[in-house]
Amino acid sequence: MAILTKNKGAGGHWYRADGTPVHRLPTADGSGDRATTLRDAKKLGLFPSVTGILGVLAKPGLEKWKLDQVALACLRAPKQEQESEDYWCNRVRNAAFEQVEQAADLGTMVHGALELAMAGEPYDPEFKVYVEPVLEWKRKVGIEIVDREVKLVNRAHGFAGTADVLFRYGQSGIGILDYKTRKTKPGEKVVAYDNQAMQLAAYGATYWGEENIERVLAANVFISTTEPGRMEVVKHETLPRDWQAFKLVAALWRYIKGYDPRQQEVKA
Repeated sequence: MAILTKNKGAGGHWYRADGTPVHRLPTADGSGDRATTLRDAKKLGLFPSVTGILGVLAKPGLEKWKLDQVALACLRAPKQEQESEDYWCNRVRNAAFEQVEQAADLGTMVHGALELAMAGEPYDPEFKVYVEPVLEWKRKVGIEIVDREVKLVNRAHGFAGTADVLFRYGQSGIGILDYKTRKTKPGEKVVAYDNQAMQLAAYGATYWGEENIERVLAANVFISTTEPGRMEVVKHETLPRDWQAFKLVAALWRYIKGYDPRQQEVKA
């Protein structure tokens, strides 16, 4: 069961009421840009992302993994005699999560290639091994894509986000897909993380209508980065329940942050 926490690092992304992303803002001295903060959001009347809202829920499995990475990095990067404790701790943290940055970069590139491929546009052939299994699955199941990379804003419940793929199937079926890259192991089943169903429920209810949530077929498409060519589709069977849970989390986010984007005058 997820545990509530206020101690989070970087916040989620932010959007204007028209769906325009405002993830970063210019610095005061004009020398560059910086991450958008909650304080900025309150001034500009911005909507938090779905993942930002879900950030108020701790993820015990992820926290254990982080601690394990730090412990392993300590073994790989022992403290040098001339180093201060602060310097060494910072060096260990950087070493522990280098792989996360590398995985995020690869995930972004794979996602970009999939976006182009789904639009019927050419993409870097270097990523063919990741893209082709998804395209083959799409052809096999016969889904009809109706929207891609669509910015969604839910004014009623105060959140926004970007959905990967919205589709139709059969006579009247509707659905939503979300791509995720994942490190996998041979023979080990791929499962969705705790909050991924709520994320898709939030997007599905916003795009297709809250009244249609029981009809929405939602699935994560997991693309393996450690077993090139492996692709797994994980369906979420309890979307109405997940949507109800997400609305409660959104209300809790508003309470914890002391900010209700539904009540703000949106600034240009």
